[in-house]
Formats: sequence, structure tokens, C-alpha cells
Amino acid sequence: MKNNILAILILFCSFPLFAQDIEIKDLKTLNAPGFQILDIAPNTIDKPSNPKAFAASLMSLTSNGTALPKNVALEISPYWYFKNKNATVSQYLNIQENNKSNSFSGLFNKMSISIASVLNDSTLGSLVKNTNYIAFGVRTNVFTFRNEKQNQKLRTALANFSKRVIELRPNQKDTDSLEILLNATSYKIRKLYDELMTANNDSLKRVINEKYINTISQKTLIKKKLDDLENQAPDLLETNIKKDTLSQNYLKELDDLPLFQLDAAFAYSEAFPENKTENKRFNRSGIWINATLNAFSFDHEELNDNLSLMMCSRFISDNILIENTVNEFDKQNAFDLGFKIEYSIKELSLSFEYLKRDYSNNSNLNSERRVGTLQYKISDNLYLTGSYGTNFGFDKSLFTVFGINYGLGKSDLKSK
Repeated sequence: MKNNILAILILFCSFPLFAQDIEIKDLKTLNAPGFQILDIAPNTIDKPSNPKAFAASLMSLTSNGTALPKNVALEISPYWYFKNKNATVSQYLNIQENNKSNSFSGLFNKMSISIASVLNDSTLGSLVKNTNYIAFGVRTNVFTFRNEKQNQKLRTALANFSKRVIELRPNQKDTDSLEILLNATSYKIRKLYDELMTANNDSLKRVINEKYINTISQKTLIKKKLDDLENQAPDLLETNIKKDTLSQNYLKELDDLPLFQLDAAFAYSEAFPENKTENKRFNRSGIWINATLNAFSFDHEELNDNLSLMMCSRFISDNILIENTVNEFDKQNAFDLGFKIEYSIKELSLSFEYLKRDYSNNSNLNSERRVGTLQYKISDNLYLTGSYGTNFGFDKSLFTVFGINYGLGKSDLKSK
């Protein structure tokens, strides 16, 4: 599914043009590295995306398509909780600004940390029967490249959108009038205070004091009216932007994927036979790199489509169950190499991935994975995924996965 930025919306615009808040709404929830290291994720190779502040994934894994979901992963993106208050859209989306490259800004911006739990009640692929698996993972964007044409297009679209938002700010004339009146009232209060301090008789003081108190009351009322308008502004502005054709055209221009992206991930898993902590053992760990080339689109304006080509290389330390044994394992090193091709059009994406796994000390364990995936975006926060194919393992077992990814959290950035 495409890493869209079409649904960027202004939350509040009581700031100058250079410091408007923008909410990145259409953020993707990817396959958790914990699922990927266990070979149960719908996709082993993921196209880079902007992670949600918090995401949850439910997976139904089965060899016959009948299992209920028993696998869950939770993922968090630290950036949205610890980002600089002046963080900009240009920095987050790796847009070059002021001749400064943001190609490496994704190291922290796009980092996510996850934990996954998988309960397996039957031997399937590399998973052993009656065993609970716990996996921890981290991933991030190492490098993003946009050519100068892409950078210029995005800078222009962002600048035009920011200017347009100023024009669409609701109740702007009323707000300006009230601010002028508020300043005049504040000046009058200071002047009356000075007169009150210098008054020579009690009669004059009483008159000035009454005016002073009334003016303070007037200021309170003016401030309340301003607050009421400001509280209404975010919802009204969002509505105005959604209805404004020009704003939507600028936003559509921001839906432009980088030419090239490089992501890295690490995951570590442990197994708990019979779901008992005293039986804990090392299961598998791995580190991998994904390279993505967003090749082209057939008709970006009308179809909002994109064809992406991805390569993956992964080093694995694996604890393999020794053949004809029940509880004896042998640690082996393996290397995965593969590719993925994905075509997305509007809310739908289709992909196929192939990976070959070679073990360094035992070629009999070598195997391949061939999986096709269909994903549909129901909303900005909800994705449905289905995968079908053959997974790793010498028995070439049928691999069927149905998954739900749900993202939570607001994601606000400055426009400049």
C-alpha cells in the first residue's frame, strides 16, 4: 500500500505562516519485525512507510485457512512522543530545504519499536507445536533520496498549501477585530490604573475605580469571544480544506514517493515450550536491510498508482530443531536474499515476494518463500491484509495469513 501523504490536514492555524501545525493522518502500520523474524508476517519485505505513533496487528496463521487470530504485535514510534516542538514536515518527509539535505533524517523520525507474541498449537514451518514465541524488534529508515525535481515540487506544494490555509482560516475578520479591541482595552486599563494611582480625592478615585473595574470585565468578555472562535477554528478549518479544490490539489502533489529508500531492521525472539517460563530458550534473531525503488506510475493523477521494486538481504542466527528429536536444537547461521514487486492503486495494493534462505553449515535446511499479498485500506488507521503461498521449510507448507493492522495517535508537524 502506498505511503500516502494526501490526507495531511491543518489542525490549528492561529500561528504565523512559518509555524502552522499540520497533521500527518495517513500513516502506515507495517508488519512488525517480530512477526517477520518468525516467518509468519504477510510480507517479509516491506515498502518503507511513515509509522503511526502506536499500532496493533492481529494475525491469523494457518495451514488450512481456518484458524482464529492468536498472534498479536504492538508497535510504537518514539518520534511522535519525543519530537522537537519545531519539527517540520520537510524534515519528516525527507524534503530538501534551504539547500540542506534531509536524506538521513529518518534514522529517528521513522524508527519504531515492537513486541510480538505468537501462540502455536501445531508444528508449522519453523514454529514448534505447543510453543509460545515472544519477539522484540526495531526498524528505521537509513537513507531516503529525492531528486531535485521531486524536492522542488514538494517545496512548492507545501508553500502554496500553507498560504492557502491562511486564506481559509475561519472567522478571520472577526478574530482580527477582536484582537484590535483587546489591545485597545488593555491600553485603557493601564491608563485608568495610572489615573487611579495619581487621583487626589476619594470621589474621583471612586469614579475612576468603577471605570477600571468595568473595563477589566469588558476585557474578560472580549477574551472569551476570542477563545470561543479559536476553539471552533480547527474543526471549521478542516472542513474548509476538505471542501477547497485548490487545497486538495496541493495536498495531492505531496503524495509523491521518494525515488529510493533504504531501511534496516533487527529482531530477537525466544520460545517458551508449553507456555512455561522455565522452558525458555533462544529461538532466532536477525538483522536485515530493505532497498526500495519507487519505479513509476501509469497514471498518477487519476489512479494514484505506483509500482515499487524491493530487494532484501537478511542475516539470521537460528536455533534449529534437530531432525527426529523432540527437544534438541542446533544453532545455525542463515542468509536470506530476495525481492518483492508491489503495485498499488488508490486503496488497493497487490504484491509478490520471493526469498531464498541458505544455511551456512547444512544445505539440507535451505528453502524458499513465495507469497502473494492483497491489502486494502479501509481508513487512514485500518488495513486488511491477506497472503497466500508457500513459506520457508523443506516441506513447502501452505502459507495463509489474514491480518488486521490498526494505528493510533495524532501526528502533528510544522509546515516549515
